[in-house]
Amino acid sequence: MRNSLLIISLIYLGITSMQSQGLLDELYFEEKERTELVQSTFKMIRIGMFHSVETRKKGVLELNSYTRYWNIPEVDGEVIERNSFGSDRISARFGADLAITDKFTVGGGWSSNGVLDGYFKHRIIQQRTGKHAIPFSLTGLIGGSHRLKNLENISGDGDPVSIYDTTIPNTSINLEDSFYDKTNVFAQLLIARKFNRNLSAQISPTFIYRGSNRFEENPDVSVAIGFGGRYKVGKHTSLFSEYYWLPESSALQNIETFGAYSLGVNWEVSSVQIQLFLTNTGNYAEDIVITETPVNFNFKDGNLFFGWNFAYILHLKKRNK
Repeated sequence: MRNSLLIISLIYLGITSMQSQGLLDELYFEEKERTELVQSTFKMIRIGMFHSVETRKKGVLELNSYTRYWNIPEVDGEVIERNSFGSDRISARFGADLAITDKFTVGGGWSSNGVLDGYFKHRIIQQRTGKHAIPFSLTGLIGGSHRLKNLENISGDGDPVSIYDTTIPNTSINLEDSFYDKTNVFAQLLIARKFNRNLSAQISPTFIYRGSNRFEENPDVSVAIGFGGRYKVGKHTSLFSEYYWLPESSALQNIETFGAYSLGVNWEVSSVQIQLFLTNTGNYAEDIVITETPVNFNFKDGNLFFGWNFAYILHLKKRNK
């Protein structure tokens, strides 16, 4: 009797095991057949200074404020200017970004250096896993900037912000004072991949057209390539870095320019997003930052800029519960 019960139990366990294994196999293949979108390659619509592949969800309005602080270097051992609030100079940008659809975002802003900028951003491909996997995300970006006045370029006093000093002769980047001459446009392909839950990287081929140049040797058309990455180090915290390489043939020839670089940290919680970083530029519009960064990234006065970006997210359209 005992042997019969043992045999029956073993048969039952075998059948149950086979059924369980079949169910697991079925779930495995269902999971393999499923295609899922990869979310949050970057948490913000900008890696730091420059745009990421991300677009906001439909109906989301982002209000943002960007600020840069820096010191003016000594010239021939003489202190040119000092202020008492921790830095010699400050610049700021105030802007807004609105998601028309989940894949299409528009935005613009005004900078204290007298520049208006705006852009249109469309997500073309989103990275996917599963049966129909796509290994990367692709976003197209078209934008431009307009100078509200005919700004000048670099003087010999070592001050990076003399690019805005209209009293310096023979250095204006604009030939005339018309709307066209003070307007630049640019286009970018933002290509990014999220390698795992912590690491994301992006490459950004860029095309820039300048409205005019005072000097014939300066190109009207410039090309550049941007590199950026983000590494998550905590639940709400990540590190990021960016660099734009501008070939010599695309750089301004009447002044020395350098590749724009930043290194910083992101902090995201709820509707508030903050970025703190070091960079070598006090500008904001992409075309200006890429082609008109007059100092290298190092710890000399006038070369190192401290920046922060603050963004507040508003949901104009109620999210589904």
